[in-house]
Amino acid sequence: MVSTEIPTVDLGEWQRAGAGRREAIAADLDLALRETGAFLLTGHAVPRAGGEEFRDAGLEFFRLPRETKLRYEIQGQYDNGWREVHRNVGIPGADGDSAPDLHESFYVGPTHRTGDARFDALFYPANRWPGELPRLRAAADAYTAHMVRVAARVNTLLAELLGQPPDLFTSQARRATWTQNVSWYPAPRRWGQAGAGRMRNAPHTDLGTFTLLNRQPGKDGLELWNQDRDWFPLHCPHGSDALIVILGDLMELWTDGRWRALRHRVPAPAAQADDEQVSLVFFFEADPQAVIEPLAAPVGGGRGLAPVVAGESILRKLGVPLTPA
Repeated sequence: MVSTEIPTVDLGEWQRAGAGRREAIAADLDLALRETGAFLLTGHAVPRAGGEEFRDAGLEFFRLPRETKLRYEIQGQYDNGWREVHRNVGIPGADGDSAPDLHESFYVGPTHRTGDARFDALFYPANRWPGELPRLRAAADAYTAHMVRVAARVNTLLAELLGQPPDLFTSQARRATWTQNVSWYPAPRRWGQAGAGRMRNAPHTDLGTFTLLNRQPGKDGLELWNQDRDWFPLHCPHGSDALIVILGDLMELWTDGRWRALRHRVPAPAAQADDEQVSLVFFFEADPQAVIEPLAAPVGGGRGLAPVVAGESILRKLGVPLTPA
């Protein structure tokens, strides 16, 4: 498989397609998800202007003085707010060093509340909105409303692809946990020698069901992995509004290994490069108390993976204690 063979799925076409066309789309998409774990998504009706406003507001925040940003610093591994540089949760055998990745992020999440303060603090941490920059909250709220809508459509698409009831995944995501970040990859010259040998984003898989990645138009850098090709770049067509759908660990487990959680990375450009970019990354999970039962063969992949509770699985991988200290 080469990068141009990562399929593009148009949501509108999928809705309108007859049985024959759906079968062809499904075959291409299923193969890509088995081998690599990613596809491009168009027809999602996410306004480009909304993404650009969020991107611009995020960049305005990142350019604030560090002492100002520290007021909104995250306080734990599963939390919302600003993170200066950070380590990804890797996968066994991931290459690359363990130094923090060369990017900053600002995280926001849903405002679901159950009335159980401890549960809500674990799974629905409060957002930290910078008072100096009200446009950031407005842009984030508008953009994430579209992401939640698109996530439901993707969950339905994936269920239909498997020949299962359309609500297979959405029924377990009515109050789903999710994290939206805006991430700034500064020009490498900002880091100087401190950046030698490090990556913008080290090799990893995502923890949830899938991620909706909105790369800055005209910017590349994302690399995908599969067994046949090893690492290879993914180039979105020039001028495309395609979102990149990246399957995560929960979806690999849910399909009992039929589909692969995408291993991916973002190498750093040359040390003196002026390239900087801002990405919008929406990590979608499931209801925190949902029991994820791997699908039986022949729908599932037959690996015999064990069920997990969605929220507990994610927090354990992040090293977050599930009981009070």
